[in-house]
Amino acid sequence: MLKKLILDKKYTLLLILLIVLYSPGFYTWAENLSTKDKIIGWTTSLCLGISLFTLSCFFSGKKEKIYLAVLFALSILPNSIVWTYLYLSDIYMCKDMYWVIFNSNIQESAEYFSSFIGWTPILAGIGYTICGIALLLPRPSKLSLSFRKYKGVFSLSLVALIAIISFQYLVKAVPLFDFYKSGICYVNEINEMQKEIEIRKTLSIQVERDPSLTPGGRVFVVIIGESLSSEHMGLYGYGRNTTPKLSSHKDELDIYTDVVTCDTHTIGVLKKVLTFADHKHPDWYIKKPSIVELFNCAGFETYWISNQELVSKWGGNYGIIAQESHHTYDLSVRKKGDEIILPQLQEILNDSITKDKLIFIHMMGSHHQYNCRYPENFNRFNHHTDPLPPKEFADERMLTILDEYDNSVLYTDSIVNTVIDYVEQKNNSSFVLFFSDHGEEVYDYRAANGHFMTNAYPSQCRIPFILWRSNAYRAESDSLVFDYTRPYSNEHLIYAISDLCGLRYNDFNPTLSLFSKAYVIPDKRLVGNEDFEKDILPKIK
Repeated sequence: MLKKLILDKKYTLLLILLIVLYSPGFYTWAENLSTKDKIIGWTTSLCLGISLFTLSCFFSGKKEKIYLAVLFALSILPNSIVWTYLYLSDIYMCKDMYWVIFNSNIQESAEYFSSFIGWTPILAGIGYTICGIALLLPRPSKLSLSFRKYKGVFSLSLVALIAIISFQYLVKAVPLFDFYKSGICYVNEINEMQKEIEIRKTLSIQVERDPSLTPGGRVFVVIIGESLSSEHMGLYGYGRNTTPKLSSHKDELDIYTDVVTCDTHTIGVLKKVLTFADHKHPDWYIKKPSIVELFNCAGFETYWISNQELVSKWGGNYGIIAQESHHTYDLSVRKKGDEIILPQLQEILNDSITKDKLIFIHMMGSHHQYNCRYPENFNRFNHHTDPLPPKEFADERMLTILDEYDNSVLYTDSIVNTVIDYVEQKNNSSFVLFFSDHGEEVYDYRAANGHFMTNAYPSQCRIPFILWRSNAYRAESDSLVFDYTRPYSNEHLIYAISDLCGLRYNDFNPTLSLFSKAYVIPDKRLVGNEDFEKDILPKIK
C-alpha cells in the first residue's frame, strides 16, 4: 500500500522536494554558511520535505491539488529572492535580512532591480516557476491515508513541521517559511513600537539641559547621508577631488578619521543611531525613548526633512521615529535630487519659532542607482580622462559605475556645503553634523558593488563623520572634547548628539559619547555581526 501510494504521488513528492531543496541546492555559493550550517540545512530541508509529503498523503484529488498549489505559490517569491541574492553576493539570506526588502518602496526596488539584476536571476525564476507548474499539471492522486488509522503519523509530521518553523536556526534553511515568519516579526515589531510610543506619551521623560547654555534661537542640524564611503571622498585622501567645496574650508571642519558604521544597511543602522539600541541591547529600540522623543521632552522644536520615503502613512522602523518630530517633510514624493531639501531648510531657518531647533535631514545621497542621484552638471568624472590606479578585475562597465558613484559624492559635497552655509548665515550658536548611514563598495578591492549584509569589506564600513561648529557654539562648547582620531562607531550616536546639545537624562552614558572627556574606546566595533578590526580589516591586508 505504502509503495503504491508513493508511486501514485510521485509528482507530489518531486514538487515538494523542488520547493524545499531549491535554495539548499546552491549552498556551495554561500560564504556566510559553515560546513556545519550546510549539513544541518540539508538535513532540515529533507526532514521538512518528508513532513510536507507525509501530510499530503492525507489528501487526494482536488484537496491535494489545492494544498500543493498554495505551497508552490508561496514558495516562488522567497525562493527567487534567496537564489538571486545568493547568486549576486554569495550570501544566503535569512531572518532579518528580509527586513531590507519589507522596508523598501517600489521605486527603490525598481532601481535595485535595474542596477544589479541581469537575465540570469530572471531566467532562474522563470525556470523554477515552469518546473513547479509542470509538476502541478498531472492529475492528482486518488489514493490517501486514513486519518483515523494513521493519526499518529499525521500528528508526528505536524509536530516536526511546527518544530522546524519554531527554531530560527532550522527554519532559515527553508525560505518558504523563513521569509513569511520574518514578515510577521517585522509587522509585530512595528506594532509593538507604536504601542510603546503611545504609552510613553502619557509618561514624563525627565530630560535636563545644561544650565550654562541659554535656550532659544540655537540651531542644530544632523545630516544623514546614504551609502557614502569616506574612501571615495577627497576630504579623506581619495585620488579624485570629489569634495571640492568641503575641502576648500576644511580648517573650519572637525573631520573624524576613524569612524565606522554599526551595520551595512539603513534599517540596521538607524535603529541604533536614533535610539538607545545597540548590539548588546537590541530591544532598547522599542523599550526606551528615541532621540526625537528626548529632544521633544527637552523643549526643542524638532524637524525631519527626508528625501527618502518614510515607507508608508504609519511608517516602518525609522519612519516611525521620524514622524515623532513636530514637523515632518517627506520630499521623496517629488522624486528629485537632494537639492530639494534646501528650500525647506531655508523656510525652517527663517520661521518665527524662537525655540532651539533640532533638524534632521535624510538625504538620498549615493543610493543606487548612482547616475540617478545627481544632475547633469555634476557629471564630471570619467575614467577615460580622469583615471584612477588600474584594477585588474575592472572592466568598462565597472569603471563607468565607479565614475557615476564619484559624481554622486561630488553632488553630496555641494548639498552638505550649502546646508552649512545656510546655517552659518543665521549667525547664532549652531552646529551641522554630517555622517553616512553606511559606506558602499564600488569595485574597491574586488569585483563587487553595493553593501552586503555579511562579508562586508572596509569601504562598506568606513563612513564620513564631519562636524561644523559656529563661532558662537565653539565659545560655549569648551567642556567637550574634539579629538578627530578617536575610534568610533555610529552605534552610540544618541549619546554624542545629546552631549553636543547639552542634554542629560537617566540613560545618558558619557563613556559612549564621542565628545565626552569620559569616552572609552570600545573593545570592538561590530558591523552587523562582524568585528571590524578582526574580521573585516584583514580582508584587504
